[in-house]
Amino acid sequence: MKVTISVIKADVGSIGGHTKPSYAMLNAVDSNIESAIINSQLLLDGITSFTGDDIALVMSHNKGVGSKEIHGFAWNTFLEATQIAKDYGLYGAGQDLLVDAPSGNIRGAGPAVAEIEFDLLPNYRQAEAFLVFGADKCAPGAYSVALWNTFCNPMHNGGLLLSPKLLKGFTVTVIDMDHKSQDSDRVVTINTAEEHGSIKLAALLRNMDRFAVESVHSNAHPNEQIVSLSATRLHNIAGKYTGKDDPVMIFRTQGIFPAPEEVVSPYNICPYITGDCRGSHVMALMPMALNTPVRGNYCQPIVSCTAFSMDKDGYFTDELVDVFDGQEWNVAREKALTKSNFMREQGCFGVAMASEPELAYTGLVEIMKSMESRFEIRKNIT
Repeated sequence: MKVTISVIKADVGSIGGHTKPSYAMLNAVDSNIESAIINSQLLLDGITSFTGDDIALVMSHNKGVGSKEIHGFAWNTFLEATQIAKDYGLYGAGQDLLVDAPSGNIRGAGPAVAEIEFDLLPNYRQAEAFLVFGADKCAPGAYSVALWNTFCNPMHNGGLLLSPKLLKGFTVTVIDMDHKSQDSDRVVTINTAEEHGSIKLAALLRNMDRFAVESVHSNAHPNEQIVSLSATRLHNIAGKYTGKDDPVMIFRTQGIFPAPEEVVSPYNICPYITGDCRGSHVMALMPMALNTPVRGNYCQPIVSCTAFSMDKDGYFTDELVDVFDGQEWNVAREKALTKSNFMREQGCFGVAMASEPELAYTGLVEIMKSMESRFEIRKNIT
């Protein structure tokens, strides 16, 4: 039986600024998902959650990746939540819905989309376990440091030394987010098992504002996809700054894939990423519990992680695990806040702000244009 996991997330309105969606919005989304399971049988299963001001739909179904029905359902659900946000006067109603009416697949229309289709429980996989990550106030490269460490660094992933399946390596697809086209993507695949594969991957991912992992596949079982990530730039769609890209990620775990512990371990690093208030500063990524508002100093970039199991019929278990909710992550949270405060003390100078290409979509461009004509050429006196 083939099953697809689709995670689609969008900011369509929040209370008092970029904090969290209202319960009225979340209840409406919950009701739509319940109806899609019971009444229309469009979905096998689904849940609603939020990370900061973004609502996420986590869905299982048998419609395949890029299904017009699934994407249309998500879009219409976000439209309904947007209307509620407008009725209550919430901030940023419909912010991530950047086109009037997408035709079918909504990838590139604003919402973050991650999807994986797979054969459920083949003979070499005894259970289907996966993690869903959500990020807020973050660029698409938010997961890059963690992904490189999981797939390339045995200091974080002991399975790279100990598991015969993981020793075969992985095939990583990296997307060039500077490629602006409505009908094409610019991508490259890197095999980590090949000579210097991990170094080549690092060479690309170090530029977190341009390159991001789009997907990862197992070399031991080439048809098995491990990771799907929403690597799109909202400013490439809108042509201006409209908010951060806030990526989602699906990560299948256990068995022939890395263990959950090996996947989440790198988040203790709290890497510096582009994000924050107005999206153009550099701050540390902080692991946070699911359904947490953004309410800290500036707009601390946050990431949530939820662990799922799926039964033989494509249904999620009644209980989910909120991975970053535990007190064992308190040290990482303190670390992230400390690192961020050090960076923000530097304000707008040097590395404290985003790269020049990122800043090209902000009001800083107008200031620089106005200053350009005032420069004069002065001859040196010899």
